[in-house]
Amino acid sequence: MGRSVPVSLWIGLAVFWMFIVPMKGWSRVQEVDPPRIPAKKLSKPPVIDGVIHPDEWSEALVIRDFWFPTRQQKGEFPTVAYLGYTADAIYVAFECEDPEPDKIRAQETKRGGTMENDDVVSVLIEPQNKRLEPYWFEVNPLGTQLENIPGGSTENIRWRGDWEAKARIHEKGWSAEFRIPFRILRYPSRQRQFGIALVRSIPRRQELYVFPNMGAYFDEKRHTVWDGIEPPAQRRPIVLLPYWLGDANGSERATRGGLDIKYVSEGGQTALLTLNPDFENIAADVASVDFSYTEKVLAETRPFFQEGSGFLPPRAVFYSVRVQELNGGLKAFGTAGNWSYGVLGGEYEAQNIKRQLLTGRLRYQVAPRSFVGVLGLSNRRGGVDEQMWGGELDLRRITNEGEWRLVGLHTRLQGDREGHYTLARIERGAPDRRLSWYLQWTDISPDYRPRLAFVPERGWRGTEITTYYTDRPERGAFLYLAMRITGKSRQLYEGGVLDEGISIGSEGLLKNYMSVGFQLDYLRRPPNIDRTVAFLVRWNTLDLYRNGMLYMITGEQNGGRSFYIALNQKLELAPRLRLGIDLEQLHIDYPDTPDDDRSRQAIITLNYEITPERAIGGRLVVNHIESGGEVSTTRNFYLTYLQRVRRGFDLYLIYGLPNASRTQNRLAVKIVTPMEW
Repeated sequence: MGRSVPVSLWIGLAVFWMFIVPMKGWSRVQEVDPPRIPAKKLSKPPVIDGVIHPDEWSEALVIRDFWFPTRQQKGEFPTVAYLGYTADAIYVAFECEDPEPDKIRAQETKRGGTMENDDVVSVLIEPQNKRLEPYWFEVNPLGTQLENIPGGSTENIRWRGDWEAKARIHEKGWSAEFRIPFRILRYPSRQRQFGIALVRSIPRRQELYVFPNMGAYFDEKRHTVWDGIEPPAQRRPIVLLPYWLGDANGSERATRGGLDIKYVSEGGQTALLTLNPDFENIAADVASVDFSYTEKVLAETRPFFQEGSGFLPPRAVFYSVRVQELNGGLKAFGTAGNWSYGVLGGEYEAQNIKRQLLTGRLRYQVAPRSFVGVLGLSNRRGGVDEQMWGGELDLRRITNEGEWRLVGLHTRLQGDREGHYTLARIERGAPDRRLSWYLQWTDISPDYRPRLAFVPERGWRGTEITTYYTDRPERGAFLYLAMRITGKSRQLYEGGVLDEGISIGSEGLLKNYMSVGFQLDYLRRPPNIDRTVAFLVRWNTLDLYRNGMLYMITGEQNGGRSFYIALNQKLELAPRLRLGIDLEQLHIDYPDTPDDDRSRQAIITLNYEITPERAIGGRLVVNHIESGGEVSTTRNFYLTYLQRVRRGFDLYLIYGLPNASRTQNRLAVKIVTPMEW
């Protein structure tokens, strides 16, 4: 019982500080400038061609006040936006002046690609006006589109919902036009207010211009209220994604099919059904070979699990990567009033044994950006009987000067395994040139071993504190600087220290777009004491197809002398022909044993972009890992042809097997035919 006192104390102090003390004047410090804008309905929709004709946008609301949050001044490069809507879509246009149009960054041509180093303009829409995660629509000067769907979504355009954008570079800068159909947004019936924010990014100057003025602290969940809008009642069709797969492996031939179904109700509730999904032809995330005492987190790449993942429990309860073979599943998620929910159920196989899983999360919004909720998971059959139940809170108070946040999570595992997981975290986020920090306390009992969660170590209690500082200097050699200090101490349940240490790191972006950094680490993890120093160099950081990185760690780790090196380089061998090279090597020399740890890995990726919707690619993964006297190797190569189009069918041709340990003499043809009903 005594161990729970710090958590209760932190929660009490944080609630008092965040919500009781500042209650007077709450709305005043929360407001943006302007707090609301009128919705203007257009009698005729503009032509989306990237050319802003004044007569087409004469009825739209004109927005000229774009602010640079860091310096709390208007953006140096003038930016004008036009905002309006019709009966079926939202229309936005940007006119972005630039005194050096030849320096405008415009590289990415693939929809949904990497545009963080391109000049871009963005439209953020929160159609429920509750300070929730917004839809984020983005376009670069080539007209390449990128969107972020709240809660996560798949890559298929028909599944996500299509929208339109065009852009062009001209002698005074560049311009862009958007058409965003209401049908791809989730909002309740009779909604008359949307949250909206507009953003312009200029990466060569590390500058972000924002409307409305949010003060010094930019947060995507802060926006102005777009008042008086009259969106249509939602009548979204049922979307079906049937697929057919033909597979030839040597003399063996096989065919199979599957089906995904998506339905969005009038109030924005979403339901998904998957039958016999194809996971083996989706390339999984590949872990790096640098030393770690624990398992490493891998990104989820499979569409069914990506869609709406933000509505489901965190990975300490449900880590979808653990579900390797799913026979069928059903998922539903959405918001209703102040409630949000997500639930996933299905049948999966583990070691050729069928099991059933059910997981869900229910949250209630108690204040802007603040939630309390419950969550759970059931995993049964095949010799397994485990359930998890828990509660959570996420309380946030965001102002023009920063953010206070309190996060709490407690879950209990029952069944054939029993244990608990508790986390409490207080965080202070601040704008550039001010100190940010967080303090976290975690308690994981020795028997908390859920099969479908990510909990790499158990049987400890401990605290971690991190402080970080960022700056965008107006003078000097750097465009951007970041510094961080982390300290932690974790104690074992049975007594003694699991580990304790400190980490100090810094990275800066130079005006020649080279980035340099370092990190010093000290970790006492009985019986070992680790001391390492790391160096980082990045070059061509704004060049999407020619950037590179060199990263080295040297020192003492796990009782031995350690050296790790990683080299990443991208090259454009010819127009639209791109090569990526990722090389890693780790060697830990143990003085008292001949079994050193030696790991080498090479990942080589080749891609030829026929058109932005069609590409040929290949990937070679080779590694050799010696650890603890055991040896594992991978030598796998596969080729793909991918056609992902706005209209018609998606086509995949695959030679090999993406996630195999050896190259497979296998040819697969996969056809996905989106249909609406």
